[in-house]
Amino acid sequence: MFSQNKKIIRDIVPNPFSDQYIPKQLPVRQDMVDFLAEKYYRSITRGYGGTDITLIYGSLGRVGIGKTTIAKASAYKLEGIARNRGINFRWIYINAYYVPTIHEIINRILSPLSRGAPARGTSLTDKLRMLSDIIYTNALKLLIIIDEVQSILLAGKKDEIEKFYVLMRLHETLPIEPGDSWIGYILVAQDNTVLSLFREILPQVESQIGHRILLDPYRTDELYKILLERASSGLEPGTWDDSVLEKIACYYGIDCPEAGDPVGSARKAIIALRNAAEYAEIHGLGYINDLAVSHALAEDAGYSVDRAALSSLSKHELLLLYAIAQLTLEKGDYSTTGEVRRLYEELAERYGEKPRGHTQVNEYTRRLAAKGLIIARPSGRGVRGRTTLLRVAQEIPADRLRSELYLILEGKVELG
Repeated sequence: MFSQNKKIIRDIVPNPFSDQYIPKQLPVRQDMVDFLAEKYYRSITRGYGGTDITLIYGSLGRVGIGKTTIAKASAYKLEGIARNRGINFRWIYINAYYVPTIHEIINRILSPLSRGAPARGTSLTDKLRMLSDIIYTNALKLLIIIDEVQSILLAGKKDEIEKFYVLMRLHETLPIEPGDSWIGYILVAQDNTVLSLFREILPQVESQIGHRILLDPYRTDELYKILLERASSGLEPGTWDDSVLEKIACYYGIDCPEAGDPVGSARKAIIALRNAAEYAEIHGLGYINDLAVSHALAEDAGYSVDRAALSSLSKHELLLLYAIAQLTLEKGDYSTTGEVRRLYEELAERYGEKPRGHTQVNEYTRRLAAKGLIIARPSGRGVRGRTTLLRVAQEIPADRLRSELYLILEGKVELG
């Protein structure tokens, strides 16, 4: 039973819907976090004056697939392990996309370690010596995460690339004394093009990368687990149910046959859940319903009712689409072809049309699905007999579509 409380999003810090939020235990890929934390801990305790470099990247063009989350979660876990064992460990995160030079990157590293950045005009050599001295004199174990590392390589500035190389060899300036100072790196790149960039521009660094993690886009079940954790942490109890999470997960899941935007992006899915919650709050619903989800997905897709697209439909296709929109709005879910057909026949008679036969209605259904206006799928468990289930596409708000169709059918707007 849904709560009638109008407040849906919890006021907590850190906000589970923010980019800064990292769950203590990842609902997906925690095994990767555990592996990296253990790998770096072993490297810290071995010493030997060496370093560890891990590269985390995705497939071409994929965003929101957990690269930064895994890097930060690994650092947090390693920090906890080190604290429990009395090890002086620090980690620093830098997004190279927003930091234009290696000088500035080193300033960002030094700032939390030395009570402020070096004085203006300090040379790169002096900055690196300062950093090396801090690490050595404090027996510090330092992990540096450099996100969007491809930005440094793509800039193509020879002097900046040479400075980056020097930074990545900083461990060579530390005394070879096991168990004392240590420096390691996690490099995060947008996609797999970074591999060829390293080979062409910095093969010396490429050869140092000891572990490479290629992340695939999230599947529907993985997105559901991620959304479940965010909803449980960030939403008031009784303001959502599993169907909300399932619809959003399916819309973005890389493997979902009904996906409207199968990018496998957790970032997009989390934003959609937050936007659905905000829509429900603003409209005083007290809970997140199907319509709130549709409006959130429409916001991401930049969807608006396209009269030009509707103008290509026959009157009977408009009537059938109206019936599907009406039932989607009423039920917040799929309807059987029988339910749709009955309402279509009522609407046809209301507008002075003779309802079309079964074969022709099936053809209208196929055309509406091909245009991306509706979803048609075979019935599964829980439905008697074999039929097709129909609903408006997830990213199309059924209320907007119904209103537009009503105006068209009533002759209050003209289609081009």
